[in-house]
Amino acid sequence: MDIKTTLQGSALSSNFLSLANKAQENISFWGDCYITIPGLNGEAPIDTLATRVIKLVQQQHFEYSQEERNIGSLISKKIDQLYSANDCRFKKCNILTRLFYFLRNFPDRISGGFRTFPPRNVSSTRWLWSNSYGLLFRDVFNFYTKEQYEKEFGHASESLWSSGFDGQTKHLWLSPHD
Repeated sequence: MDIKTTLQGSALSSNFLSLANKAQENISFWGDCYITIPGLNGEAPIDTLATRVIKLVQQQHFEYSQEERNIGSLISKKIDQLYSANDCRFKKCNILTRLFYFLRNFPDRISGGFRTFPPRNVSSTRWLWSNSYGLLFRDVFNFYTKEQYEKEFGHASESLWSSGFDGQTKHLWLSPHD
């Protein structure tokens, strides 16, 4: 089975978590940052995992069960680990691979430079994942809708709420533990 098809069809479930945990990052000679998953055919950009989590969160309108919240949080940590490991690997790459990487990501650098400060030096997906107007999309599973918060913690939220995640239509409150 193809890796991209499998990931794009995944839900916030233990199967998706299992796939994410098996993911291994690498960089091609041509500067392409990708993952492979043993047992699946092909390779996919690391951004494929982050994009899928972002889309799932948006499709569910930022409302998920406690199990989905826990799984999403673990998947988010794995995505961060893959990005970090890939950054370390990139630092050890030869000059040609670095040049190809720069050229491959040049459109994102240009478009991001007009909208962000400091200018972004990563893909638009990674930018959204790790720095969306000061919010970290990877931390979205720490936030609750008003109804979820009151149900989970038994009282109205006393923390600040957020309304800045991409695709967000409801206010979200940070859990009292964060």
